[in-house]
Amino acid sequence: MGKKRFEYLLFKNTAAIAFPAIIILIVLVFMFMKYPVLEYTKASDITTSDNLYNRISDVYSSGNSNIRIETGKLSYAGFDYYVNGKVKGAYYYQMEKDHLIFYIIETTHPKMVIEDATIKARIVKDNISTEYMINQLMDSGEISGKIEDKFYSEFVISECDYPKNYIRMLYVLFASPIVISVLIIAYTILIWFNPALHGQAKQLKDYGEPQAIIDELDIEMRNHLIYKINNIYITKNYLIVSYLVKTDVIKLDMLKEIEKSEVEKYFLPWKKQKLFKLRFYTRKKTEYEIELKNEETLNNIIDYVSVICKETY
Repeated sequence: MGKKRFEYLLFKNTAAIAFPAIIILIVLVFMFMKYPVLEYTKASDITTSDNLYNRISDVYSSGNSNIRIETGKLSYAGFDYYVNGKVKGAYYYQMEKDHLIFYIIETTHPKMVIEDATIKARIVKDNISTEYMINQLMDSGEISGKIEDKFYSEFVISECDYPKNYIRMLYVLFASPIVISVLIIAYTILIWFNPALHGQAKQLKDYGEPQAIIDELDIEMRNHLIYKINNIYITKNYLIVSYLVKTDVIKLDMLKEIEKSEVEKYFLPWKKQKLFKLRFYTRKKTEYEIELKNEETLNNIIDYVSVICKETY
């Protein structure tokens, strides 16, 4: 790193962002391993070869009532399904061996018969609706004979109640921070090998080709460092100020004006602190600002910069 000092500053800026991303990624991976939340959004498969009456009851009892089911032939029961006063679906029934099973199919224009289909649905326990529809179907003659015990299921397979929007939102909620974290980490690795791609390198275009300026800054910081205090570096040709997530670079022969001021800021809700500001204005109409607690340091910076660029002032 001694030979690549400016590149190190750029990498440090990127690492300051990447470090939280790595922590978030580790925490999320740990959560997924310990609490498999997304497992409960998966739909159990039910096929026409299953005993639907028993399989539906078993799946519901397992605690996850989301299913993917091959319906077989369905007949319209004559009732629509309303949500907030609007038709969102229709009730259908299916004879499965000696049992009757009800469905809510998502549609605004019910067909009398639906042939084989595969749908994602939610198993809903609704004794009142199923009992009412059975009585209505018997009164209309759609179903004849005596209703035996367990002839019809107390469950309704509802396509309208399948929480597809909730599941999408849950996947986005969990996937987004992982994707962002991975991209930030990948970006950090890329910057390690190619510092010229760093977002902060764009400011160097005012002085020339970014990679050439980065190489020059590395040499200047290694061989021509005139003054350094904390995060501030003054070299033969540059003023460099490195913060946590960014690094400002001012080419001294581009300086047009320096402005000094004194301000007070709250560093605690009840206490103010005196700060000294330096504003640098370049010929490209770019403005940079440094805040310092120590006036002596500020004056030293002015002195060094003025000596180097005395013809400007």
